Amino acid sequence: MRKRLITPTPQAGAPHDEGRLDLDRAAVVEVTSEDKDYPVESALVAEEIRGWRVADSGTQTIRLIFDQPQKLTRIALVF
Repeated sequence: MRKRLITPTPQAGAPHDEGRLDLDRAAVVEVTSEDKDYPVESALVAEEIRGWRVADSGTQTIRLIFDQPQKLTRIALVF
């Protein structure tokens, strides 16, 4: 396995929505499971802080199906 240390991306500075896609208009989201109090939208909307939680244990999938092809340069996941 190869490994390298990287510098964390600063959280302050550029607005969070700069360069973000409007997923409400651009895509449909599919999930294998979600807790009714923590829906997947909570993980995909910039203003939301609750996040997404599953209702069932096991491997989970979040799938974004875009209406039109998109050129993505960065996908950020926070766990």
